[in-house]
Amino acid sequence: MCRQVLYLLLITLIGTSLSTVASSSFSPLSSVDASSDDDNEDDDDNEDFEEEDSIQICCAWGLALEDGTLTYHIDDEDSSEREQQAVKNAVQEWDTKIENLELEEGSSKRSSDITIEFDDNNEEEEIAGQTITISDSYGFLAKAQITVFKGVQEYQFDTAIIGQVAKHETGHALGLGHANFDGNLMAEMVNDGTATVSECEIYAVTAANQWKLGANNDEYTVPDYPQRDSITC
Repeated sequence: MCRQVLYLLLITLIGTSLSTVASSSFSPLSSVDASSDDDNEDDDDNEDFEEEDSIQICCAWGLALEDGTLTYHIDDEDSSEREQQAVKNAVQEWDTKIENLELEEGSSKRSSDITIEFDDNNEEEEIAGQTITISDSYGFLAKAQITVFKGVQEYQFDTAIIGQVAKHETGHALGLGHANFDGNLMAEMVNDGTATVSECEIYAVTAANQWKLGANNDEYTVPDYPQRDSITC
């Protein structure tokens, strides 16, 4: 598609005010206090992210992921069956491709870890989707709320684009920031070649939630913060 449409990621922490992080200025959450040496390492990491094809890591799920399962609920208001199925297929692709993670459809919006709803049209901004994540007092993800817009201004999305947007926003809900290059699902702009969950996204989600999804997950009994700010693809 010729129109460039932004995704949007919103992050909120319990006990703080809601902060909006635009796609073009996303920065990962800091989980530890940094010494001067750590500052130098962070600078190096930022330089690596800018210079190499990478995906940013935002945060990790907390105790909701303790059993290796996250539940999701797709709101059926303001959407057709085809649009709902496109979103469900998007979530199921993540479920199929990430080992040790089960994404199960929940019975209600209230009880689900990830909620997905539709909005008819974003008439004011060219933003295709947004994710609000709610963290516990330790900074671990506790809930994620995804909104998939069905169009922007005069442009209406088909089910392929709706599925692509849902897939991208699910990546945010699982702990990812944005990719710094086109042709990747987590790129800031909706563009060709970004409709599939690649090995890099799989690796990034696993790294974000290493305490549970990693190869040595049996060693961890409590949630742990991501060890890296980004993954090189």
